[in-house]
Amino acid sequence: MKTILVTGATRGIGYATAKRLLQRGDERHLAAAQAQPHVRVIALGRNFTGFELDGPNCERLPFDLRDVDAIEALCAGLPPVDVLINNAAMLTSQSFEQYSPKDRRDVIATNIEAPAELIRCLAPRMKSLPREDGVCGRIINIASVAGFGGHPDVWYGASKGALLNMTKSLAKLYGPDGVMVNAVAPGPTKTSMFDQLPQSRKDEFNRLVFARRFAEADEIAKVICYLALDAPEYVNGSCFDVASGGYLR
Repeated sequence: MKTILVTGATRGIGYATAKRLLQRGDERHLAAAQAQPHVRVIALGRNFTGFELDGPNCERLPFDLRDVDAIEALCAGLPPVDVLINNAAMLTSQSFEQYSPKDRRDVIATNIEAPAELIRCLAPRMKSLPREDGVCGRIINIASVAGFGGHPDVWYGASKGALLNMTKSLAKLYGPDGVMVNAVAPGPTKTSMFDQLPQSRKDEFNRLVFARRFAEADEIAKVICYLALDAPEYVNGSCFDVASGGYLR
């Protein structure tokens, strides 16, 4: 059974990913007629109000990732994690001049420092797990097209750019030991985070993408689940852009 930690799992892309992973686990369990389920999801989030995923293979883990200093102790209490999905993120609709020092610290802590600390704590343990098709651990960082295309929320864009760079750096570090480190860069996606943006910015995003619509969270989750469960060993240090051609590079 694979243990998968999903951060920011209580809504949006994280929720859709946790839901799809649990469904995939059930499908594989039934197909193989195994005594044990294929997937166990640890859903990490700040607020579980309205969180409907349940069952013996889904564990809720309340935690605020802005408390970066407490992450090491958190990880020490976890079972061995096969797959880490760094999805949690913060976005504001403020201009660069309006950002308060606290807002800036919260965005940086959530979007880059917390993923880095989770990887620092969990990746060394992944290296000791049994290899399957050459792979003993998988890390998926949920970045954004904002990380390479510029973004009106300057600190959000900067943090996602840093996450993309960190993905490649850590793939070089851990890849030789059988740990895959990849990223997914979604375009505009229908989530509560996206809802807070001004309509003018939404209209601009909509004009850029070929589909002339925003992505559904489950469309992004499908790509994340591929990297979490199916991608071969040779997929390492890559970023999967999921933006309907709107931010080609």
